[in-house]
Amino acid sequence: MRLDASQMLLLLNWMSPVFPIGSFAYSHGLETVIADGGIKTAQELEQWITDVITRGSGWSDAVIFNQCFSDASGDLNELALALCPSAERHQETTQLGRNFLVASAVWTAAALPHHEVAYPVAAGRACHALGIPRDAAVMAYLQGFCSALVSVAVRLVPLGQTKGLEVMRDLAPVISDVAARATTATPAGLGTSCIAADIAAMRHETLEPRVFRT
Repeated sequence: MRLDASQMLLLLNWMSPVFPIGSFAYSHGLETVIADGGIKTAQELEQWITDVITRGSGWSDAVIFNQCFSDASGDLNELALALCPSAERHQETTQLGRNFLVASAVWTAAALPHHEVAYPVAAGRACHALGIPRDAAVMAYLQGFCSALVSVAVRLVPLGQTKGLEVMRDLAPVISDVAARATTATPAGLGTSCIAADIAAMRHETLEPRVFRT
């Protein structure tokens, strides 16, 4: 993992929570879990996020993101969209994907496609196009994914900023391990077993009241 200064700054920009893709508006179904009382502590949040990135949608996204460095076919994007288990997950990944393409065009000068693009595909291909090492890119993508979910819980549980930071600290070795596994995984190894999180994403469509889009 060797990044020069310009690559590091670019990656920090793209995976920052303030990069203007609107990730703050999506909870990935976490809002449903919190509303049900399923997450009340930092430990419960850490376990939920760990499950999602080790055997849920976070894992699938990381593998697909990594594949963007070796597969330029449209099949990869179709696979990413097909893996969305609910309408809101589809909305989340395609809206974030489009927003990322718009914002990253400041660097890539790439034209917007006329079709929907999943977020991990949009981000992975942009990182590959500008020569960012895949291992660093995958790890940064996962860190951004986790950070967005922690931010949801900080606001909704509410956990508070210090507890949120402690969760991110404790997730660091998990993120590192998942990133390492994702860089050697293939689409054949894709699969999830995080059913409760997927059901929470489905149920969010009728959750009232709600703060987040998903």
